Amino acid sequence: MSLDDLIGLLFLLFFVILPALQGLGRRGAPPTPPGFPEELPAPEPLPRPKPKAKPKPRPRPAVPPPPSREPQREGESLERAPSPERTPLEVRFREAAPEETAQKKPRKRLITTDRESLLKGVIWHEILKKPRGW
Repeated sequence: MSLDDLIGLLFLLFFVILPALQGLGRRGAPPTPPGFPEELPAPEPLPRPKPKAKPKPRPRPAVPPPPSREPQREGESLERAPSPERTPLEVRFREAAPEETAQKKPRKRLITTDRESLLKGVIWHEILKKPRGW
């Protein structure tokens, strides 16, 4: 039996089995720490918190309305003047230039799946992994 096995068994005994056995022994009574008095006075009820006062709205200072640029005439409507006619936007799609697509070189892939690359990857994996006795 190695030292690791012995430590594991002691941990299991002290932290799993003994607390379970102690809990079974005191099944009817609630758990109380040793030295704790049996009868305690009832706790005093907590005082109710006072409700917070709602903030009062601030009175707004009397601000005169801004002077209008033109004097208003009687019978004139306060509605907006009709907006000028809007022209619909034209939608145009970009045309793919054939020269741009032909000039692009295929990107070199970092990982390939051919037989030689896979074999090299397995070899490097074995070289770089942690040693057995580590």
